[in-house]
Amino acid sequence: MEGLSALVNLRVLDVSNNKLTSVDDIQSLTKYIYGLISDNQIESLEAITEAVEGSKEKLTTIYLENNPCAKSSDYVAVLRKIFPNVEQIDSNLFS
Repeated sequence: MEGLSALVNLRVLDVSNNKLTSVDDIQSLTKYIYGLISDNQIESLEAITEAVEGSKEKLTTIYLENNPCAKSSDYVAVLRKIFPNVEQIDSNLFS
């Protein structure tokens, strides 16, 4: 993926079902709050953390289901630590 960093007002990104192994060029998106990245080939949560560095505090919803990284037993707990204001991870809603 290229050119996304120029979309400074991007709030929602849906790249589901694309066989992606990484999500790049979105580190500087500070308004990004909703990510649909499910059904890809993302191996590590660390890669996701780096990819959304600029919006870690704002991200409220992320879908990573059906990626290799989502198979970890502590997947939800790790994402909740990375994204302190997350309200939804996949179909799991938090209050």
